Amino acid sequence: MHINISYDFLSPTDNSAYYNYNDYCVIVIDVLRASTTINVLLELHEKIHITEVENIDNEMYKDKFIKFGEKNGKKIESCDYGNSPLEVRLNKDNILNQLNNNDNTNNKEILLATTNGTRVLKSIISDNIFIGSITNAKYVADYVFNVANEQNKNIIIIPSHRKGMFAIEDYIGAGLIAKYILKNANKYDITIDIENLIPAINLVKSDWKTKIINSASAKNLKNLGYEGDIIFCSSENTQKIVGMYKDGKIVNIKKIK
Repeated sequence: MHINISYDFLSPTDNSAYYNYNDYCVIVIDVLRASTTINVLLELHEKIHITEVENIDNEMYKDKFIKFGEKNGKKIESCDYGNSPLEVRLNKDNILNQLNNNDNTNNKEILLATTNGTRVLKSIISDNIFIGSITNAKYVADYVFNVANEQNKNIIIIPSHRKGMFAIEDYIGAGLIAKYILKNANKYDITIDIENLIPAINLVKSDWKTKIINSASAKNLKNLGYEGDIIFCSSENTQKIVGMYKDGKIVNIKKIK
């Protein structure tokens, strides 16, 4: 089994480009904040539709969805909510009421648009694409390792980064997930070449939370008043949930008890 961290999205990418990872189980990471918000939404509902920021106002989505969307950290004006996991938690009851209307005639679905995460997810070709974050690092690592082991596939961890610029928080998330995958490999006595993982694993041995707090993405969120989200998104293994992406939707496949 090979485990790699991808650098494909470290530079500006043509939106029409596709990456064939059919031989891999893929873990996509967007720490601040899409991955964590997805996990929070999957705690409320079993399915999330995703779209590009540019398409959020498409007529086909009108009146059918509760819209969650941000661009560069800011809530999109036409959306019901931004991309804040804490905002989702605070509005949990209202969201659930819209999802589970008593007369079953106006039940809505969830639609999410993000700056970076959607672009990355829709660029990948694979039957096994999972959502990774710091908040579910161990749980997604355990689940994906088992799938890869059963299907004789490799694992690739893809940090979404920030509009073609290096995002250290996503690289830290990749390092934490890689750490837990390697623990599984050691348990099953599976040999893995860890040379390409060493920088990320060494990074998470340091004070990685301070590095996230001082990152460019975090500074942008602080300026927008979302400092609480930074702390929430940096809390390791607080969400026992795993989401899988396929055909424009993310589905809750593993809610761990």
